[in-house]
Amino acid sequence: MAKVMTHESKDVDDQAKALTGWEQNYEQLGCGRFRGSAWQLVMRDGVFLRETTNRQLRERIMPPRNHLVLAVPLAVEPGSVFAGRPLRRESLMVLGSQTEYDVVSAGELDLIGLTVDRALLEDKLAPAKLEWLERKVGECNVELPPETAAAIRHMLLAVCSDVGEQFDGLDDPAQESALLASTLAHAVILAMAAERDGGASTIPRRADSRLKVVKRAVEFMRANLEADIGVPEICGAAFASRRTLQYCFEEFLHTSPQAYLRALRLNEARRALKARSQPPITELANTLGFSSASHFTRHYKLMFDELPSQTLKMHCYGPMI
Repeated sequence: MAKVMTHESKDVDDQAKALTGWEQNYEQLGCGRFRGSAWQLVMRDGVFLRETTNRQLRERIMPPRNHLVLAVPLAVEPGSVFAGRPLRRESLMVLGSQTEYDVVSAGELDLIGLTVDRALLEDKLAPAKLEWLERKVGECNVELPPETAAAIRHMLLAVCSDVGEQFDGLDDPAQESALLASTLAHAVILAMAAERDGGASTIPRRADSRLKVVKRAVEFMRANLEADIGVPEICGAAFASRRTLQYCFEEFLHTSPQAYLRALRLNEARRALKARSQPPITELANTLGFSSASHFTRHYKLMFDELPSQTLKMHCYGPMI
């Protein structure tokens, strides 16, 4: 039977766990207190969902196993990026399972969409629609004409609203499956019609190559948070010059490599403080490459709008060491 699930969060790690069946990792890049929410209508063969966040984030996301995902932004800040291309209100996000995707939100982000079991798609969708979907999974980020994106947004909002109001009547798995399949099929029909009219575009290869530079650099940073690394070491790991590395980070993450490394270390410090699994704050600051405890505390306060000691108190209910 279908089940409505809601989630409110003040922590990026908590928000990353909000969506059923997803594997996600969020890093806060923008300064200020985080707020996030998730609404889900969970069914046997899929989920209608809506998620909101309010800060600049980098999200690494992997959809549920054997599911296909369609999503569109309801609100998105200029400069946001998905799969190497700008994420706009005209973007249709098409995700397959067992693939990790990158999302960088430049600020407020409000997404609505659905996940559907592939077995249901193969049973309910015509071959032409299935073939189109498989091609778009490879492209990930499809730019639609504004009127087409608006039509898909309004349809998803209407379905979620109607189902929410009539939830007591949705207790038949066959009804649930029919609703999921018909909603996704209608979205595909709209997008396919726009493509035939020449309104949809695909991801450029050169942008994909630049995104790979960023991914190699970030993987190296993440693996060496406690090591004494700088831009030369990051360039070597990313197989890129200093200028190329800077350009790619500004294009996809809207920050510098140095600032991104600092953000990763601050997020890691916050996780350690919440888990109370690390040495005293001074030692933690030194371990993560900050010149002093005061330097660490200043950047921590700027990023999360709270002191390290406040994080300890809120999450551990114990005295600061």
